[in-house]
Amino acid sequence: MKTFVALALPLAWLASSHALAQQDHPATEMMAPAQVPMSEEAYAESLRDPSQRPPEQDVIRRFRQAFPDQGKPRIAVFWNREFPTRVSDWYSHHRGSLNAKGQLSVTGKDAREEKGRATLTMEQESRGGLRPSDRNAIALGLQGGLISAFKQGGATVIDQAMAQRITDNALEDGTFERASPDQLRLQMRALSQHADFVLELVVGSEFDRDGLYQVRVLSVKDASVVAVFNTDGKPPGSEDQHAWVVTDGGFEKRDRPQPMSTTGKEIALHTMAQMSQ
Repeated sequence: MKTFVALALPLAWLASSHALAQQDHPATEMMAPAQVPMSEEAYAESLRDPSQRPPEQDVIRRFRQAFPDQGKPRIAVFWNREFPTRVSDWYSHHRGSLNAKGQLSVTGKDAREEKGRATLTMEQESRGGLRPSDRNAIALGLQGGLISAFKQGGATVIDQAMAQRITDNALEDGTFERASPDQLRLQMRALSQHADFVLELVVGSEFDRDGLYQVRVLSVKDASVVAVFNTDGKPPGSEDQHAWVVTDGGFEKRDRPQPMSTTGKEIALHTMAQMSQ
């Protein structure tokens, strides 16, 4: 009897083990595979916006359809500078006040008491004019490519300096302070009369590393933000060009930069695509 029991226990254990082995079990978690180290160029590329603009002719057609009755949208471009938030050239450094207090008492038949107080406030202001334009800061090729692309879309790029001169000259009737005009107010008045949109084209803070331009389009009519995006100014599907140069040490591979006119054209096409959405 004892021998039978001793033999039955192993058989029961084997049967239960076989039943457990037939049941499904969740897969054992595997360790994540090691990532391949990335170069600075590959890392910068991974941060770019993967969205691409439609084909060039589609962009121009949609842009013209988006502004059918406005004729030619007038665009003022801020080359490598942001639209200022200040509304006046003048700003105050510090402010002070001087108070004086007096009292007068009269006795006798016309007894009365009078008190008086006066306050004098003085404020010191300084003036900071507009940042002068620097044609060397932005290549003329970039401007040429951007302007020509906008013309294809039916838009007009205005020159801010000329718009301000025209506006200032029209105020010779005495309604404007001729001795010392407020440049920021004059700028806004000129934009409201000669532009429909303001385009900020600024080189990003990490431009040397990622090569991205920051673009913002603002409506002069209602102050709305029409578009905000980053772009490297390269057409979709384009690849970096290289050339082999003969040197004393043999052939040397060098980059062939994209023409600035092509970059300006691509920025304009990307802008029109964003404005037409």
